[in-house]
Amino acid sequence: MMGNRLLRAKVVAVLCLTLTGCGGGLQPGDAERGKQAFNAPVTSPRGPLPTCAKCHAVVEGQKSETGLGTNFHDIATRAAKEVPDQSAADYLRTSIVDPDAHLAGGFQDGLMSREYKQLLTTQQVEDLVAYMLTLK
Repeated sequence: MMGNRLLRAKVVAVLCLTLTGCGGGLQPGDAERGKQAFNAPVTSPRGPLPTCAKCHAVVEGQKSETGLGTNFHDIATRAAKEVPDQSAADYLRTSIVDPDAHLAGGFQDGLMSREYKQLLTTQQVEDLVAYMLTLK
């Protein structure tokens, strides 16, 4: 089990280095930038995609504007428990770039856009993860 976690961490590190040109540009995730990204629209070739905040509320008991996504008020705590031997950060990162990998709360696949993987930079993903890790 511990060997799998270490291997996964090494794979993630290699991918991050590869995607950022041997580590030159990737900074640790910044929660403030992540919060801004969470509330900012992302533009795709077919037009703007909904902001994260449009589908995911962050205040306990509140619903998002669309009511479609899970409430994120304690996502950092829940993410740490979702997949055995996977950190909260890895779970959140995967959920952004491969949203159908682990469907939470009985949500159906295809509900969250799969375009974020192509449209967000690795740095933006890291910033979003850093922000979501503050939501405990």
